[in-house]
This record gives sequence, C-alpha cells and structure tokens, in this order.
Amino acid sequence: MSTVAIIFSLLSFFVPIIVIGIVIYIIVIMTKNKDGNTKFKLSPKTLLQIYLFVISFLTLGIAVIGGVIAIKASTSYLLDIPFSYTLQKANDYQDTSNVYDPRYPEYQAKEIQQECYQGDPITFYDTKFCFDSDQRKTDLINGFTLFFSMVILFALHQYAISKIPEENIITWLKKIYIFACLILYSIVGIVAIPTAIYQLTNYMLFEIKENIYKTPDAPALALATVLLVVPLWIIFLKETTKLKED
Repeated sequence: MSTVAIIFSLLSFFVPIIVIGIVIYIIVIMTKNKDGNTKFKLSPKTLLQIYLFVISFLTLGIAVIGGVIAIKASTSYLLDIPFSYTLQKANDYQDTSNVYDPRYPEYQAKEIQQECYQGDPITFYDTKFCFDSDQRKTDLINGFTLFFSMVILFALHQYAISKIPEENIITWLKKIYIFACLILYSIVGIVAIPTAIYQLTNYMLFEIKENIYKTPDAPALALATVLLVVPLWIIFLKETTKLKED
C-alpha cells in the first residue's frame, strides 16, 4: 500500500472522530454561562450553523477522496495501466501437475497451475503481470459517484451558509471551519507532493531487470491527490489570511 493510500485510510478513520470531538467541544462552549456552569440550551440558528459547517467539512473531504479515485482510474484508460495500478508478476509455473520441479514439493505442484489467481495476465516490460480489469471500472464508477454527489451536497450547504446574513454568522465557528480545512489539506499536501515527485520520477526512470516481480509504484494516486488538494490548500490559506486581516 502506498503512502498516500495509508494517509487516506488514516483520515477515513480519524476525521469522523475529530469532527465529533469538535462538535462536542462547540456544544460545551456554547452551553456555558459566565459563571462556568453549563446550561443545556442552544438556539436553533446556532445548531443550524454548526450543522452546515460540519457537513460542508465532511462532504468536501469525501468529494476529494472520490475525485482522487476517479482520476486514478481514468488515467489507466488514458495512459498505461502501470501508471495507475501497481501490478504483480504473473505465475511462471504452469501445468506442473505432471512435471517434476525440484523447487516445489510434489504436493504443491498441483496447486500452482494458474498464471493469475485474481484478474488476467497482461504484458508490460516484456513480462506478464496480473490485472483485474473490473477493479478500475469499479474505481471509476465509485469515484465519480462519490465526487459528484458530495460536490452537490457541499454546494447546497455552502449556498445555505451564503444566505445567512453576515452579522448573524458565528464568527468563531467559521474560523474553526476554515482553519480545520487548512490544517487537513496542508497535511495531506505535504505528504502527497514529495510522494508524487518520488513515484513519478521512479516510474519514468524505471529500468527493466531480469527478475522483476512487480511494476514500479503507480504515481497516479499521489498525483491526483496533489491536483485536488493543493488548490484547496491555497484557497483556505487565503481565507485564513483574510480572517487575520479582519
């Protein structure tokens, strides 16, 4: 699993926990009076704004994940498959059930017959690798479904936020939203940029070796992450600067 894939896996686990923690913190702060005692009362307007900002944060993050998956799958059609997917070498030992091979015990010979236990053999670098063509179709459909559905939901919630009069917007809540987005996309960008450069360079300079067991690490995932995350990083950095000036 690539570094970017690990980061996305961690984010998918920790982001909901962080969001829930922020919401609980917001509710506790909002329900305290001047004496420090908690009063369980929130106005509907405050709850509505908390909902709008939290859902905007989540839908934007999920849209980025969907967009990255969709771009990764799309590049496998536009460019070489190894650019998008790291492939494992196909099995060299076929039809060994009736052929003695000293490297394999006789009881194992009957088990090693198929070139690929998952997917079909495909040739790259004069070597056969295994690739499941259904995987990129699934990634393409799931990626675009996530991306477009979440973008629509994000746009609807941002439209609702824009309809709130400026004087009625909870300033500190807006600041938390902008700063949380800045932190999230800057961290992902810091990881994705060097990963993309390394994987792309390694892919372009890859040399065929006699005993090749897999293709070079596919750079499509890291490049797609950079393509979507860096503009968001810049946007929220500008928004944070505006808040500082205000």
